[in-house]
Amino acid sequence: MRALCYTKPLAIGELEANLDMHEIAEPVPAAGQLLVRMRASSINIDDIHIAEGTFFGGMGKSRASAEKPVTPGVDVAGIVEKPGPGVTGFSAGDEVVGIRGPKAGRGAWAEYCCLSAAMAVKKPAGYSFEEAAACAVAGKTAANAVGSAAIRRGQTAVVVGASGGIGSTIVQILSRQGVRVTGVCSGRNAALVGSLGAETIVDYTRGPFGEQLETARFDAVIDCVGGRDVEQQALLILKKQGRFVSLVGPHRFIGEKRIGIPGILTMTGYIVRRILLSRLSGPRYIMAGVGSSLAPLEKLVFGNGIKPPIDRELPFETDAVRAGVAHVRSHRASGKVVITIAQN
Repeated sequence: MRALCYTKPLAIGELEANLDMHEIAEPVPAAGQLLVRMRASSINIDDIHIAEGTFFGGMGKSRASAEKPVTPGVDVAGIVEKPGPGVTGFSAGDEVVGIRGPKAGRGAWAEYCCLSAAMAVKKPAGYSFEEAAACAVAGKTAANAVGSAAIRRGQTAVVVGASGGIGSTIVQILSRQGVRVTGVCSGRNAALVGSLGAETIVDYTRGPFGEQLETARFDAVIDCVGGRDVEQQALLILKKQGRFVSLVGPHRFIGEKRIGIPGILTMTGYIVRRILLSRLSGPRYIMAGVGSSLAPLEKLVFGNGIKPPIDRELPFETDAVRAGVAHVRSHRASGKVVITIAQN
């Protein structure tokens, strides 16, 4: 089968130049797995970080080689080719969407991919394969963040990074729940974020969002960007009983550099300290977990017909996907970048 692979350990910024199309053996589903004939996947920033060994600041590095090429990608949308031993609830021919584990190996940017049946659901009829692929990691993460915010109809929330794949999904979920949403994004994405349900748009290029909103008080701030400056701005506008929900932590775009074990321990210590102290004197500091179930994705995203905006759809070709990786790395994508995997 054809797969986009890299064949050596990568330094930061090297994925694009080292991603090539290879002919490799079709994977065989183990017990509890599905073999999926891929129709679409998407490019997540964490796909890049995993490939370059900077996920969560540097947890592990790929051992890719010419003998063991590695295929990136975790978002799966396609058709079940064969259920593995012990799988129930899925049959050959089922259209599914799911998430492959993040361990480097045979990922989703290929004609076939294996994933755990526990991390797959049947694709809703109203979604194309491209739309379903865009929803997988982004939708699951967004749903978990909204759950952590514990916000109710009529309350107010700020979404920082509202035009990205995760942020745009959060905006839609909250607005469908009757929450009054303020989206923080660049001015060029204001119309998009407004169309998704945000009542107010703050252009971060015009100054810190907290200073622009300092006369208002909000029930929650959900941060998809990271950095202590975002937290500091959030504290200016949160109610005392409000919640600051971070998907990233105190490092902006964690994964863009290798901070090493000391940096990871320092960051983890900061997060734990902030969580504990915020319980004594609000607002609450919460790190939203990725979760181990697709139930929130099914309920809050698929159940409401929510679809992240798609920035661009790419053909399953080396140059096109290389350009897509560079675009995602730039943080200028408005929504999701999706790969269409057409097969003869």
